[in-house]
Amino acid sequence: MVSSLASVDFEPMRTRLLWTLLLLMLTGCDGAEKTPPGYQGIVEHDERHLGFQIGGQIKEIHFDRGDRIDPGDLLAVLDETMQLPRLRASEADVARAKAEAALVYAGPRVEEVRATVAQLQGAQATLKDTKSNLDRHRALLQQGATPESLVADLEAAYGRARAELRTLEQQLKEMRRGARPEELLAADAKVKAAEAALAAEEERLELYALESMERVTVLDVPVRIGEVLAAGATVMTVADTTHPYVDVFVPQADLSGLRVGTPAEVRVDAESDAFEGSIEHIAPTTEFTPRFLFSSRERPNLVVRVRVRIEDPEERLHAGVPAFATLASKGP
Repeated sequence: MVSSLASVDFEPMRTRLLWTLLLLMLTGCDGAEKTPPGYQGIVEHDERHLGFQIGGQIKEIHFDRGDRIDPGDLLAVLDETMQLPRLRASEADVARAKAEAALVYAGPRVEEVRATVAQLQGAQATLKDTKSNLDRHRALLQQGATPESLVADLEAAYGRARAELRTLEQQLKEMRRGARPEELLAADAKVKAAEAALAAEEERLELYALESMERVTVLDVPVRIGEVLAAGATVMTVADTTHPYVDVFVPQADLSGLRVGTPAEVRVDAESDAFEGSIEHIAPTTEFTPRFLFSSRERPNLVVRVRVRIEDPEERLHAGVPAFATLASKGP
């Protein structure tokens, strides 16, 4: 056994071990050199989840992933079949209320006035005949030539004739005077109420169309035509891909001189040129460096989250890409 060990040549093993250690050292040095300068973060987009304020069935979708949309573009439409009858009913209510108000303002027609005058003249003639007949039978009653009950009936008929005459006189007076102010106000209020109900139905119908409020890019369309959605469900996910951001974590000792608006440069591995940006927000509280940072020199620090907004008009940056930001007023 001793002679066997003595015969082993250790020189090749020593040589291989030395080369392995040298390779590991070089690899470690290369990795450190490849780490770009600056504070590390991840490129992200401000995603917006667009949806309808009401529920319904998807009728139209006008854009797909990757499409650029402008303010005012129609993105999607819900089926409005159930809403249209309610709108038509409200329109009919407005028309009816306006017609009734017009009648109140116009007052009675000439024909109606003439008819009332004729009725009034007839009532006057009836009252005159009834009075004459009553006087005659009263005289006969004194002579004992007519029953007392007949005179009582004639007196009742005379009273009714007088009451009818007064009613017609008052009716004619009101017709000639026109509608009262309270009637005009009531008619106007009824029109306004009908118009308000119609406006509400029209506004609700507008909610069946989803429009863009800004210039953004479609990131995802998770729904399809024919699906029934609840109110607020995501129809499109969009973002302004020309202005991504990166949250970097600055040690509290390096915060001096940093302000909102401070210029910055952002670099990523896939691009040789730096991207221009500026500080958009500085968090008011400190935190420990998140675990996803690669750089060992940043991990143990107590840091402040600083958001850098990036100018990327050509949309070369992609969300999720590691980035390194150099801040103009203070270096890492």
